[in-house]
Amino acid sequence: MDKVLSTHGDCKVVVATHDHVERIYPYMRKADQIEIACMGHEPRQSLLSALEGDDVTLTALDAEGVPIAMFGVGQVGDQAYIWCLGTESVSDNSYQFLKASREWTQRLTKPYGATFNFVHEDNHVALKWLKFCGAIFIRKLTFSNQPFFEFIIPSK
Repeated sequence: MDKVLSTHGDCKVVVATHDHVERIYPYMRKADQIEIACMGHEPRQSLLSALEGDDVTLTALDAEGVPIAMFGVGQVGDQAYIWCLGTESVSDNSYQFLKASREWTQRLTKPYGATFNFVHEDNHVALKWLKFCGAIFIRKLTFSNQPFFEFIIPSK
C-alpha cells in the first residue's frame, strides 16, 4: 500500500518504491530519456539510483493509482539538486500535476535554501513547467554536444 503524502484532485503524491520505477521507466517521456542519455545514464538506472541514493524520492499517481512521474531531491557536495522524470500521462493529468508542482517544488527545496539542475534547451514543456515552479535559468551549458540550461529554484 502506497503511503499518501498529499492529494491533488484525483492524483496523489506517495513515497516512491521499486515497483514505481518498473512501471515508469518503460513509458518515460522521450524528452526525459534524451536528457538522461546526455548525462550518460539510462531511464531505469536513473530512477533506481535516485530511489536508492537521494534524500527524498516521491511518485505522482493518477486517479487509477498508476505512477505517472517520479521526482525528488538529493545532494552532490554541498549543493542540492531537484529532478522530475515522467511519462506522457503527466499531460493527461496536467491540472493536478501543475497544482501539486509548485507546492512540492518548494517543500523539497526549503530544507536546502535552493536547488539546481539542468534541462535540455529543446525540452519546451519542462522549461515552461520549471518557470511555473519558480526556476531561474542561470547559464547555458553543453552535455554530450547538446544544449542545456542550468537552473536554480530558490526557497521562498
